[in-house]
Amino acid sequence: MSKVYIKKSKLHGKGIFVSRNIKKGEIVFIIKGKKINFLIDNNEKAKIAGLNWVGIGKNKWVDPINHCISFNHSCEPNCAIKGKVTVIALRNIKKDEEITFDYSLNESDIFWHINCNCGSSKCRKIIKSIQFLPKTTFTKFSHLIPSYYKKVFIKFNISNFKNFNGLKTEWVNFIKKDFKI
Repeated sequence: MSKVYIKKSKLHGKGIFVSRNIKKGEIVFIIKGKKINFLIDNNEKAKIAGLNWVGIGKNKWVDPINHCISFNHSCEPNCAIKGKVTVIALRNIKKDEEITFDYSLNESDIFWHINCNCGSSKCRKIIKSIQFLPKTTFTKFSHLIPSYYKKVFIKFNISNFKNFNGLKTEWVNFIKKDFKI
């Protein structure tokens, strides 16, 4: 029996819900889908990138299939992606509760952003890539953030630059270096 099912979400469209109680640290599911190599170096390319893609490395994403396309964001998530594709529970999750993760922890596209209405008292209102993540949030989840995204946060955090254009110049140079399809 599957641990998860899809139904209408109060957060956004459809969501993933658990069919039984899940314990903290338990694997909830594995994200499956086609691996994509795609260079996003401007706003136009960001607009054509997949809406549901999950970042797994430099210029690399998984285009999720099945229930994974309904994995919604929360600024106070009950799940996280450990490694590249393993979704684990951050706390005990009750049967029929929607599972969520923080999109910023596995995203480095500086041109991407979404409005957030997660309802959390910690809601950031606008969700952006890891370079814009508050340091307190990074620290809280750092033990789960893949090493590539940790390095991106440390080197390319917006606080390291005078403005967005400074970040953009350095970031685009970095992601274009050695890009191969």
